[in-house]
Formats: sequence, structure tokens, C-alpha cells
Amino acid sequence: MSPELIADVCAQIGLHPHAFRTLLPTDDDLLDEVNEILVSECADRLKAGIARFRPVGSGDAVFVQAAEALAASWPLDCAGLTIRAERRFRALRDGRHGNAAVAGDRRFAAELAGVFEDLMVVLGRKFAWPPRLAVRVIIDTYERSFEAWVLDGNPESQFEESPFVQRTLPTLLREMSVPT
Repeated sequence: MSPELIADVCAQIGLHPHAFRTLLPTDDDLLDEVNEILVSECADRLKAGIARFRPVGSGDAVFVQAAEALAASWPLDCAGLTIRAERRFRALRDGRHGNAAVAGDRRFAAELAGVFEDLMVVLGRKFAWPPRLAVRVIIDTYERSFEAWVLDGNPESQFEESPFVQRTLPTLLREMSVPT
């Protein structure tokens, strides 16, 4: 981060730049902390979305409803996607801190595994795959599809209309699970 950017952030949050760098000595430390916040906020939004979700009907329509409920809870936005991508890019580019980047991704999957297991309960199902593996596939495909949606010029707010949410995610949810 440039000194100007750090000064701007510090001014916004009322923190002296020296204190900022004492708390977060490197940019990677900052990205790790931001990732922790993103994971927590994403999990909270998904939990709230699942708590509100009540499927209507049966069959494939229920999986589409579940996918729409997940997308409507805004688990990811462009800013979060950019930060997560930047963390991975920095680790790949400089060959350092790869373990921290991988650990952050694992933390994301671990945190969301329980949230998605709650969704399965609402659907009257359970994962047929190991939950962390299933969630990892969902996260990775969600992020890439969201990225493609936005890069194609579509508004973030309409992602629930995307082919991923309407077809791919419902298929993943169905195929990764079995009735309880």
C-alpha cells in the first residue's frame, strides 16, 4: 500500500499511520485481517439468508429457490472478490505468503461449511460429499461465475438472474446432497 493510501485509510478511521503499521506491519497482514472480516461478514449474510429461506413446492424448483436465496443474501461483492483475488495474486506473484493465502481460503470454506449444512437441513437433505469439499466447489464456482457476470457488464445486484444461480448452483446443491 502506498503511504498516501495508508494515510487516507487512517484519516477515515481516526488512526495514526504509525499505529496502523504497528498493528498491520505489512500489506499481507492487512489483507489477512480484511479476509477475516470478509469471511465473517459473508457467513453472517448467508446465515441470515438461510434463516429467512422457506422452500415452496418440491423438486428442482426448490434448489433454484435455494440458489436465489443464497445470491440474494449477497455473500460476495466486487470489493470482496477483488480483495480475495489480490491476496492470491500477491502470493503467486512474489512466491511468499502462499501459506497465508491458502489458510485464508481454507478458513473461508471451513466457516461456510456449517452454514451450508444449515441450508441442507432446510432442504431436508445432507451433503453426500464431505461438506468442506462441497463448499469449496460451491465457493470457487460462485466466485468465478460472479466475476464473469460482472466482467460481462452485468450489475452485481442482478446476479441472482445469472445462469450460474438459475442452473449451475441448483444442480450443484442437488448433486452434492441426498435426502435425509
